[in-house]
Amino acid sequence: MRQFFLSILFLLLAVTTAQAQKAAKGGKAKDGDDRAVFYFLEGQRQMQARNLDAAFELFNYSKQLDPDNPAVLYYLSPLNVALQRDSVATVDMLRATQLAPDNYWYLDLLAKLHFSGNRPEEGIEVLEKMNARWSDKTELLYMLIDAYASQHKADSLLSAIGRLEVKEGKTEQTTLEKIQIYVQRADVKSIYEELSALLAVNPNSQMPVQLLLSILREKKDAFNLLGDLYHQAGNDDRAFQYYDSCLVYSPDDPTVLNNYAYYLSLYQRDLDTAEEMSRRSNDLSPDNPTFLDTLAWILYNKGRYEEAKQYMDRVEALMKEEEKQASPDVLEHIQKINEKVKEK
Repeated sequence: MRQFFLSILFLLLAVTTAQAQKAAKGGKAKDGDDRAVFYFLEGQRQMQARNLDAAFELFNYSKQLDPDNPAVLYYLSPLNVALQRDSVATVDMLRATQLAPDNYWYLDLLAKLHFSGNRPEEGIEVLEKMNARWSDKTELLYMLIDAYASQHKADSLLSAIGRLEVKEGKTEQTTLEKIQIYVQRADVKSIYEELSALLAVNPNSQMPVQLLLSILREKKDAFNLLGDLYHQAGNDDRAFQYYDSCLVYSPDDPTVLNNYAYYLSLYQRDLDTAEEMSRRSNDLSPDNPTFLDTLAWILYNKGRYEEAKQYMDRVEALMKEEEKQASPDVLEHIQKINEKVKEK
């Protein structure tokens, strides 16, 4: 007898006689004949005594007298599976779910029969139907996640995990499940978005560190992304720590130098170092409007408005009007620097 369906049998054994009698009355015995109910209840008693052969025979008698009692079909199905009669069990449960379409346990057993019979598409269809009907039962989403993962259905798996996160919130585990798919797709943007969303709810999570250092070939890229992620999450001490680490591996990376310098200026921290890094980034990448904007803003924060305006004028000359309109920070910097110059 198969282990999986043995467990179902033992669960059925736990049903009380009163519950069984109530279930038996779900069918309509022909001509008021109560023999179908009697055989069903006796079959239940034999199951409790673990006389499974006798139970099987009695349930079949009940089915012959009342073929449209879904409870009888439900009890018979695991016994049929134990006798290697999977197709009979599936037909019976299909009929049971037609007769009682809102019975959770009938649909649950039907889904299990589909999966055990190597019919995953049908099993998934039943689980999705159940999830639509009983959306409060998160265990259905866990079953769908397992099913989609085993079938390598990445988009459906992402959808199921997303639905679970709506109900239970984002966790490191759900984030990791999704990122594993994005890693296979080399989708760095989605990896960044997932880690950013995780840090939004758990700013002190260490998972981004472990993950990025393991999947990115260059440590400087990992530390640079970590700096951006933790800055966005509001954990600036850790962000600066990772920018420092990035500069150890790549001291002449103009983007890292620029970003670090700009974040320092935002928090009015170590502006001399910020200016030094910004000038270095501009030396390495001349006429970059983003880098020039950073230097102008640092000089503004140091009260050197005329010098700041010289760099901001170069930014305006290098950027097209539509680019400036799409960069609210640049527009703000232009306005504030011009105001300070006019005040003099």
